[in-house]
Amino acid sequence: MARSGTDTPRLVELAEKLAADIEDRNLKPGDRYLTTVDASKLLGVSNGLANRALQLLERRQIITRQQRSGAFIANLPGELSLPPLRRVHFLVHQNYLASEGIGNDMVLLGMQEELPGVHVQISFLPQENADGFVADLIDHSLTAKARDGFILVRAPFEVHQLVSNSGVPALVYGGIYPGITRLTRLDRDMASIGYLATDYLLAQGHKKIALLTRQETLPGDHDTLDAIRRRLTESKLDPDALYERFLPPATIVCEAAVQRLLNQTNPPTGFVCRTIRMANAVKEVATKRKMLPKTDTVLCDSYLPANQAPQHVYLRPLYSSEEQGKHMARMLAAMARGEVVPDEIIPVKLDTTAK
Repeated sequence: MARSGTDTPRLVELAEKLAADIEDRNLKPGDRYLTTVDASKLLGVSNGLANRALQLLERRQIITRQQRSGAFIANLPGELSLPPLRRVHFLVHQNYLASEGIGNDMVLLGMQEELPGVHVQISFLPQENADGFVADLIDHSLTAKARDGFILVRAPFEVHQLVSNSGVPALVYGGIYPGITRLTRLDRDMASIGYLATDYLLAQGHKKIALLTRQETLPGDHDTLDAIRRRLTESKLDPDALYERFLPPATIVCEAAVQRLLNQTNPPTGFVCRTIRMANAVKEVATKRKMLPKTDTVLCDSYLPANQAPQHVYLRPLYSSEEQGKHMARMLAAMARGEVVPDEIIPVKLDTTAK
């Protein structure tokens, strides 16, 4: 059954426990509700996680929160007008979720602010027959009175094709495979990532650059690689100025690959890293070899909060995770209303504040 591969995010479960508590206590609009400390005790979690659960209720318009005054009931669960969608499925490959995750709670908070009351569910794609699994989810959603929306995160081509042909409200959180014409995407400007990363490393004086990226590449990775090559060609550097390594999500493999690169006679000294694991591997190996002042690393992909300083030079999206969640929610809601929704590309900027 499709349900066997799905899960409700922890934050959603906690928020639903609070909503049930409101109903059990017969609270009415205007009544005072729990403080963060009280919610923490009720849920048996940290203050930080309890605060995010209360934030989620606020995004759903169930409570309002005022500084120093606490939380108050705004609307009772179930009394809000029906949203355009019943549920949003994140279709995520299990390996990707285990190794890197799909983001953070702020994406979810952003979605709930735009779509209060919509249930968000992570649907894990199995290793085999992923398209059959998704077909079951779609069939189940089509029997409901309200529509389901789908967000594809590094899903295989077969899933893109199936969802595209089904006509359900859906978007790709990333790049779309060539040949798929009826899906919309929200993605960072992957070509600009390649240009900005290469420009930075060239400005630091590096003549040999290594690109460390995932073993399984997707269309966005191709855009980044093309941009790096194009910039190196424009800078009159030889083709062997770029090393490419396609690596699994294993720290031991990433560190060994960096060791091999640095053992070469004329090794790369600038590194463009697709994931935080790869960037950390470069830093670890370079530190052990006492080469840290001689190498520079640029990180392409990380779910970093807007107010958090990066550990590496970082290509930061101009939309925060919460803003990205809002954009996805608006796009799906518009699709559910039958509107044609164009792709949205998120600009990026180079953040060099890492110490």
